[in-house]
Amino acid sequence: VQGGTRSGGPRWRASRRARTMVGPARIAKPEAATAAAPAHICYLCRRKLPSAEALLRHERQSELHRRSLDKQDELVAQHKQEVLANVHSLRKQLNDAVIDPSRCAALEGQLRQLLGEYGMAQEMLEHSRTLRGNGGGGGSRAAGATCRRQPTSHEIRVGNLVLDLGAACWQGGKEVQEDRYVLDLDLRSPEGHAVAGFCVLDGHSGSRCVDFLTERLAGQLQACLSAMPSLTEDNLGQAVLEACAKLDSDFLISARKGEFMDGSTFILGLLFPEVGPNGGASPSQRPAGSCRLLVANVGDSRAVLCRATGAEGKDGKQRLGSLRLSEDHKPDRPDEQQRIQAKGGSIAHHGVWRVFVPGQVYFGGRSFPRWGLAVSRAFGDLLLKEPERYGCSGVAPGGLVIAEPELRTAELDPAADRFLILACDGIWDVLRDEDAVAVCAGQAGAELAAHSLVRHAFAAGSGDNLTALVVAWRPAD
Repeated sequence: VQGGTRSGGPRWRASRRARTMVGPARIAKPEAATAAAPAHICYLCRRKLPSAEALLRHERQSELHRRSLDKQDELVAQHKQEVLANVHSLRKQLNDAVIDPSRCAALEGQLRQLLGEYGMAQEMLEHSRTLRGNGGGGGSRAAGATCRRQPTSHEIRVGNLVLDLGAACWQGGKEVQEDRYVLDLDLRSPEGHAVAGFCVLDGHSGSRCVDFLTERLAGQLQACLSAMPSLTEDNLGQAVLEACAKLDSDFLISARKGEFMDGSTFILGLLFPEVGPNGGASPSQRPAGSCRLLVANVGDSRAVLCRATGAEGKDGKQRLGSLRLSEDHKPDRPDEQQRIQAKGGSIAHHGVWRVFVPGQVYFGGRSFPRWGLAVSRAFGDLLLKEPERYGCSGVAPGGLVIAEPELRTAELDPAADRFLILACDGIWDVLRDEDAVAVCAGQAGAELAAHSLVRHAFAAGSGDNLTALVVAWRPAD
């Protein structure tokens, strides 16, 4: 022991020198193997696990991991509130004070930076919700809407195009997540042609209706399309109309039995190849394999196409414009207002324009002196579909709110058309069509574009659930 104390230092130094001189030749191979081996580490809990399965089990079941997530969420939420207070302070300075232009520009730069931090903080909270299994609203149709942590990207070939689809879904400032999306409504025409389907759904008054639609939409669309004689624009549109009518009817049956008030809007896109009457080449002058887009809308979600305008900017690049491919179903839209009033309903402005039943309704053992909705078309919403069944007089059958989609088709020109955005009203309440296009245009891929759009909408002040789905395309090899 006495000698070891004295000689330990030199012996250690000698050993270190030996490793320095001969070590690399002897341990190069083990080092390479160690570097190649994956590390199964939970950085949040600072724990190393023996395998990927153990790490996944730790993240899903460990009480330590749950507590670590809680602590992280607490810190992030605190930081978010601090950033928001600074945002309000900067906005007050910009609005109240008379300042020189250079000072104003500096404050605006600080404000943009803070809004970016605010969006990033919320993104961390949304990621945590997804890890816990109580956030997000998307997924594969096969897994159903109740399954979380679903893929946010998808790729499929249609005609001579390869589609790149990406989605992002945030709970945002609401207590519950009632948005859903579906990336992989991959259908087949009667002739066997691929038809790519994708949609965004926005539930209200509960999630039963939106989950019902998410689970059954693909199967119902395929059944209706398969019953058509061939793939044409008219036949595809008819299949969508029939599928929507069947889905709404089936959900209303369960709503009557269970006394559900749930409802949902949706925006659906179907991209399909142009084919001739007998399934051959298109009779148009466009190249073989050219595609068309059908958009079906029920409610106030929206579809916007990014299209080059033909004009060039100062940088020599083509300017990009926005083309809206759907019209929001708001109760104050003149044609919707006329239809509602013809059935005996009324519209009034209570924060936003709403459609109301004309009198009291009785439902689930309760009476409602007035019942309304901020959209004029939706799935579900039993009290506004059949108010006459629940004690409301003066209403003609047929529904004040209907689930019949409005359809619009467009030719896709890959030389001019860049991408398509489908998003819920939480996005469009705070961003204009051209703003959304500008946000997405600078991103490297559809998934990143969707995430960026959701983050921008949140930073812009949207307190709603936020869902965006972006579809880009490229020529097939």
